[in-house]
Amino acid sequence: MPRHVLTIRELGEEACQLLTRQAMSIRDTGERTDFMLNRTAALVFYPPSLPERLCVTAAVRQMSGYVVYEVPSARVLEELCRYKRQILPVFDYFVDCLYSYGLAVKPWISESANVNFPVINAGSPDANPAHVLADISCMLWNSKDLRNVTAVWIGCRNGTLQSLVEATAFFPFALRVSVPPYVDDAPLREAAKRLQTPVTFVESPEEAVRGVDYIFAGCNGELDEDEAKIWHLDAKLMTLATDNARVLLSASPLDVITVDDEIFASSAFLLRRQAEYRLRVHKRLLHWVFMENEAVV
Repeated sequence: MPRHVLTIRELGEEACQLLTRQAMSIRDTGERTDFMLNRTAALVFYPPSLPERLCVTAAVRQMSGYVVYEVPSARVLEELCRYKRQILPVFDYFVDCLYSYGLAVKPWISESANVNFPVINAGSPDANPAHVLADISCMLWNSKDLRNVTAVWIGCRNGTLQSLVEATAFFPFALRVSVPPYVDDAPLREAAKRLQTPVTFVESPEEAVRGVDYIFAGCNGELDEDEAKIWHLDAKLMTLATDNARVLLSASPLDVITVDDEIFASSAFLLRRQAEYRLRVHKRLLHWVFMENEAVV
């Protein structure tokens, strides 16, 4: 059976802990290896995303693999949906694994689909396991220990937030969530209740950031111009967090709540470190799906 990377929950605690440790133990992020030699990864992205394509392509190419990139048309997506049982097994002749971005991936790997190659979720509307493992690695790099650490999410929900909630079952940090009042957070609340982990929900950004160690700038997908002024990260709001609070982006800069330029220019902003650890995690994911992770580095 092929290994898939779909959600944090389905990966499980052992795999999540292992992948995080291994990502952090890589001595040289840009190291070249031959692990993916003669292996080809297909990238099926809808919509396109330069940051995700860049990261995944770098991971595969630095391991001597090949990449096939495709932004499918609506017609191709319909074809895959209607005839996945017939079409997806054909992929096995051409590629060794598949990265999916922006698409629900579970239907692709149902029993009827007969998928015999690993599928890695590089970001979907309901999950983003690679990003969350990388961001947890960032927090560990900065804090060394996640006990007594509190992270907060401010803004609209996306797959990264869903995966962060799930990750609280496997990593000892607390998560505070603040989304606009019109955003349906019922699925998140249900997940937190089921997990019985330290996930709390608050109403305002001010209440959210008070005394926290990490601030996730959530996505801005549902904010209008007036609301963007409320759901906004500036220096004044940062003063309510701890003195050494750090800022992480949940998506590309144009897709998150507004973050002031002075924060972008400060040492609190961890975007470069996020990029580094996303590359590290994708390299370790490739090892894991091809079942080469028995020995902890």
